[in-house]
Amino acid sequence: GTCEISEAYRGDTFIGYICKCPRGFNGIHCQHNINECESEPCKNGGICTDLVANYSCECPGEFMGRNCQYKCSGPLGIEGGIISNQQITASSTHRALFGLQKWYPYYARLNKKGLVNAWTAAENDRWPWIQINLQRKMRVTGVITQGAKRIGSPEYIKSYKIAYSNDGKSWAMYKVKGSNEDMVFRGNVDNNTPYANSFTPPIKSQYVRLYPQVCRRHCTLRMELLGCELSGCSEPLGMKSGHIQDYQITASSIFRTLNMDMFTWEPRKARLDKQGKVNAWTSGHNDQSQWLQVDLLVPTKVTGIITQGAKDFGHVQFVGSYKLAYSNDGEHWTIYQDEKQRKDKVFQGNFDNDTHRKNVIDPPIYARHIRILPWSWYGRITLRSELLGCTEED
Repeated sequence: GTCEISEAYRGDTFIGYICKCPRGFNGIHCQHNINECESEPCKNGGICTDLVANYSCECPGEFMGRNCQYKCSGPLGIEGGIISNQQITASSTHRALFGLQKWYPYYARLNKKGLVNAWTAAENDRWPWIQINLQRKMRVTGVITQGAKRIGSPEYIKSYKIAYSNDGKSWAMYKVKGSNEDMVFRGNVDNNTPYANSFTPPIKSQYVRLYPQVCRRHCTLRMELLGCELSGCSEPLGMKSGHIQDYQITASSIFRTLNMDMFTWEPRKARLDKQGKVNAWTSGHNDQSQWLQVDLLVPTKVTGIITQGAKDFGHVQFVGSYKLAYSNDGEHWTIYQDEKQRKDKVFQGNFDNDTHRKNVIDPPIYARHIRILPWSWYGRITLRSELLGCTEED
């Protein structure tokens, strides 16, 4: 603390000075360390530890940040398709019906439908594994597993271990906290009910491997990884969930199939994974002056975007590339720039009507209003979308 000459009293005694205490201390001579944990700064179940003039929060796996304020438990893209087939590999593949039916690793997508809808390890594979390459180091906070039916018989993984790596060569097993014992995670009890496990502490790596330990019949799996970008602040902002309300989503124009009101492709329908016959926004005109706009109501840090196309009576439609614009007043707009090339950045969009396509916005956008500006398209300009990020107050 700093000492200043002052007409100060301690009770009835004149002492002639006063101590100005730094943050974290109090008392006449700054001799007391304040217990910052008394104010409960750690959110979402975080455990606070008082330090000298400071504190630290130990966060549950699915939260992060100084005060555990950032949620980090969104799907990383196995189910939606952000993670491509090439990113999912395995020790082996089961072949059935004289080799005609192949249960490839890239079928291991949560909730996948169809006759062949999961990964199954080969019968003679004694140490099977399935591996996800996230293509960059990410924070992985959990996994969801699911079995499947093969030839009418339920198959699933009852328990498994997890390993991780940054180069795909040197692997570390996930351990029981505070010990050198491999963690054995509980798996599924039937072929269809998803079961989730969280990682506390979280995994920070590019590669994640799942090693089945006990399987019912064959080792058969559908799955999803949960987590976020290393920096955090990459949670869905509410297009899919409905947290972003209909009135917050507007567009330049609207298309009506057969000019019928019942087939109106309104902006409020531009929600990721929306179902139904009319389940997306489609513009009334096919040109580069069209836009879909989201009002986030408050200045928000936007770190990513997921886009998706749709079908109009069997016709595949999607946006193949787009630009982004942002504004704080809804009137004056700035086009997001490619910093290296010093021109408008064109983001790669979709290549079909259903697969998710994610783009990271780095550096992030800080704004209230976001516009997606379709730049190329297939069929008609058609969009379902989600914004990723966090509010500035977080």
